[in-house]
Amino acid sequence: MSQLNTIFSLDKVLNTNTDLNIEEKGILDIKYSGTVASTESDATMTGLVTRDGDYVLIELIINFKINSECSRCLKISKQEKEAYIDEKLYIKKDNDYDINFKEENIDIQPIISEKIIDSISLITLCMKDCNGLCVVCGKEQNSSVCKHIEKNLKESPFSSLSELDL
Repeated sequence: MSQLNTIFSLDKVLNTNTDLNIEEKGILDIKYSGTVASTESDATMTGLVTRDGDYVLIELIINFKINSECSRCLKISKQEKEAYIDEKLYIKKDNDYDINFKEENIDIQPIISEKIIDSISLITLCMKDCNGLCVVCGKEQNSSVCKHIEKNLKESPFSSLSELDL
């Protein structure tokens, strides 16, 4: 499997106002906050690049799979995701992605990375009712629940504070 191609020639789009159809397959190389794009299957990117006057419009749909760490139990779960890109980039002005339209080819990797990271949630759960890890021993609580004996509060040096009448 090869890397997802993100470099395109916009010669026809810029000079003849011809649309550029994009259909690409490949591996994404994106890592973010405990989440990694899956290398087991290809990501697909389809869309269109068009010119409309002073700007280039990039419209893409990217389907991909991620391996994400559960925020509670740290188990890796696989998810299918979809990211939409609808960017208007002005040809004669600077843009946020440092894309230079004077060059022969442009690389839209920064746009793709930003939109994919936006589509990934910061808190990922392996299942809705994930119990997480045991606070005492660190064992995963989804398969079996730990039954630790709670410590007596009198053992704490601060236990006398609970008797204060505030």
